[in-house]
Amino acid sequence: MINTVMINRKRAEQTFLEYTSRYNMEDPKIRLKVGHTLRVAGLCERIAESLDPDPGEKDLVWLIGLLHDIGRFEQVRIYHTFRDAESVDHAQFSADLLFRDGMIRDYIARGDQDRIIETAIRCHNAYRLPENLTEREKTFCQILRDADKIDILRVNRETPMTQIYNLPEEAFLTSEISDPVYEDMLAHRDVNRANSRTGADFLMGHIAFVYGLVYPVSFRIVGEQGYLEQMLAFESRNERTGERMKRIREEIRDYIQNQGGRAAARESNGETGVREE
Repeated sequence: MINTVMINRKRAEQTFLEYTSRYNMEDPKIRLKVGHTLRVAGLCERIAESLDPDPGEKDLVWLIGLLHDIGRFEQVRIYHTFRDAESVDHAQFSADLLFRDGMIRDYIARGDQDRIIETAIRCHNAYRLPENLTEREKTFCQILRDADKIDILRVNRETPMTQIYNLPEEAFLTSEISDPVYEDMLAHRDVNRANSRTGADFLMGHIAFVYGLVYPVSFRIVGEQGYLEQMLAFESRNERTGERMKRIREEIRDYIQNQGGRAAARESNGETGVREE
């Protein structure tokens, strides 16, 4: 059994809130990221609980959720955007602040869990996880990625898309879904961000997050929240986009029904877990 260090959650959360209070809370992007971070930490814990972890592992995955986007605040302050292509890779920036600048010691005194914390944070926005991860590293990465995707679906419904993407509303209502993005959607793949060009593409990229979900509880949470269905109800003024949306709705709904069932079967067979013996 891995001997994980217990996390002082109250102190860690207070440290996070004190850090973020240095930024302009009148900026909706800053407020958005504070709320998103706290929700992701909670979702990490909920997903981990479904895998029956020991208390130390559950605390650790909660902390990873709390720290996963710590670089977003500097990103917004410096570049005024969340779009990594126009600024910095926020996952790498977050990990650098924590482990190159030493911020991690404000949250956890000992360094014996640094590797797994850093790995999960650096990989949380990756198109694909590295193949050389240990099973424990892979599990922590998957939990964080599921939690992050689940809450981003919420953010897309509770925050105007114009604020998230720095694009006018017209850019979403009239744009086309690019062919490579449409192909990814029909192939049940995460959208390759390098191919996203239009407002509709960016929306599809977030809808496609459901394709990367791993755990049965993640599918259940998405169903409970209802935000994905609201996103799928998007009505474009562009006729071609409207036709493509009809096909995408069918693909997503079929995928959730089939893949959610497969994930539940894997869970019942004990094929997923946080523990490493």
